[in-house]
Amino acid sequence: MMELKIVAVIVVKAAYQEELEKVFRTVVDGTRKEAGNVSYDLHQDCKDPLKYTILEVWKSQQAIDEHNKSDHFKAFVAGIEGKVESLTVDVMKQIY
Repeated sequence: MMELKIVAVIVVKAAYQEELEKVFRTVVDGTRKEAGNVSYDLHQDCKDPLKYTILEVWKSQQAIDEHNKSDHFKAFVAGIEGKVESLTVDVMKQIY
């Protein structure tokens, strides 16, 4: 199986920053316990403190699909709704 990597970039609304950092930590803690997860790390931009990046490594597409059905991921999606300026998600495979 080929590992897949996800880069999720989230720019939060300033009024919700503190609340969303708790939401982020909750999804990180839950996700790291998933069998199909290799790594799941939260980063904050050095120049823009409202910009967060989640770097994810998964064992397979099936592992990502299972993650997307998990209670902690569903709570994350609900928790950020209406509280972010932007969200981009890129799924990648290593080619070299």
